[in-house]
Amino acid sequence: MNDGSTDLQSYITQTALENGALLVGYTKVRRTQPVIILAFPFSNSWILNHPFYITRRFGEELWHEHKVHEKLTTLLQKEGYRYKVKSSLSVFGDIRPLAIAAGIGQWGKNGLVVNKTYGSKLLFSALFSDAPFEAIDQTHPFEISSELNPLSSSSDSCVNCDRCLKACPGKAFKNGIFNPRRCFLKSIRGCSECIQSCTGEAQ
Repeated sequence: MNDGSTDLQSYITQTALENGALLVGYTKVRRTQPVIILAFPFSNSWILNHPFYITRRFGEELWHEHKVHEKLTTLLQKEGYRYKVKSSLSVFGDIRPLAIAAGIGQWGKNGLVVNKTYGSKLLFSALFSDAPFEAIDQTHPFEISSELNPLSSSSDSCVNCDRCLKACPGKAFKNGIFNPRRCFLKSIRGCSECIQSCTGEAQ
């Protein structure tokens, strides 16, 4: 591997994909600090099974995620760069806006990140580093208003699709407004209807 930042970025991407990440994106926080965004699979079938099964599957995915993080941080450390890992289970901060800024997807009407291949079935983690990675130029840059109301800035594939809205048993989406309380009352019982109904492509 060469010393150039472009070569390192390519090698980081290749290593992540070869070890379990589905997608890899790059962006910057406050236009200065590079962030690597990693997307891992989430299966809605986990929700439909016994709680112990859900725990086991999450454990397996977190182990795969940990192994990817371990390999990438070893590479960064070897090259002399600092890093900080934010796992998919971290309760501090929201990775979704960073995933969108990194080109992994766009806001869906269900308030989640929608990817054209994987729909909303993704878990995200982030590696913050001082390595000189290049961010991806975005056609649809993230705006603060999108975070407050994802319905106002949904992905292209969502424009003519309302499957997630119709699938919501709590009727949390009404007149373009998301009611988090209605969603919460169902989600704590294991609801994932808006995730299950989303394939990423409008139909």
